[in-house]
Amino acid sequence: MELAEEVTWYGMATAGRWVHGGLLSGPSKAPVHAGFYWSQVCDEPRVARVSMVVLPLADPARIVAADWNDGYGGYEPSALDGYAVLCGNPFDPLHVGGRDAEADLREVKRIIAAGDGQSRRVNYAEIVTDPDRGGNALFFAVNEEERDGYEALEEDGTVVCLAFIAYDFAY
Repeated sequence: MELAEEVTWYGMATAGRWVHGGLLSGPSKAPVHAGFYWSQVCDEPRVARVSMVVLPLADPARIVAADWNDGYGGYEPSALDGYAVLCGNPFDPLHVGGRDAEADLREVKRIIAAGDGQSRRVNYAEIVTDPDRGGNALFFAVNEEERDGYEALEEDGTVVCLAFIAYDFAY
């Protein structure tokens, strides 16, 4: 994923998003690791849905040595039409001039629906939002009622890893 000074999770622009600042200076790209599970409602076909996304921003030793905290501070961002969005600012589809964010969302739905039909376990969509700078946004299908995010922080407040989870309480 292409990075900037901040990383946004969930929603787009003001639609339920959460912005993580204080990122390491230097890396312009970071790997994204996602965990999925198979979900099935009644007789509907099984679909792959995200349960965890991890964005390591430093080497493993720095991440292990960091302190983890609740990155959302009790705030629970809402999914956008059932999708979580991960992007570096200013690559949020609503921030890039000339983008049709609604068209982006329609394309995401098409890509993920096609993946569901192919029983593709790694079910997400990447939309290039700023080709000139390589900016992108990753969209993950999320159905769970509860969502949370965590930050791994060094003593000076530098974020070295971000993690997102989605879950339902067992009743």
